Amino acid sequence: EFYVGSSIQFRLETLKTNLIADFMKACLNRGVELKWFGAKQPTGFTSRYTSWQYAPKQTLVNTEAILDGLIDMRLPLTFSIEDCKLVAAIICQEIEANTA
Repeated sequence: EFYVGSSIQFRLETLKTNLIADFMKACLNRGVELKWFGAKQPTGFTSRYTSWQYAPKQTLVNTEAILDGLIDMRLPLTFSIEDCKLVAAIICQEIEANTA
């Protein structure tokens, strides 16, 4: 038994919330599919606590501030180190392009 790194999460601290959708679309156009925990509606495997039907309604201001910039990416188990470097470069380039 051992851990499998099948996803990675990171925060976009320098990208304004209103630009995240454009950033994600630019990444997708380059083959990098990302999910955003800050989206108002659940998408795939990401969701905000506000959309959960099984938990009492509440407001968590600090949690929302973190979720607003939290990105998730599923990692194929076949990724090589070179694949990871390429994905990281694309993400960094698109962050730069969307903050300029």
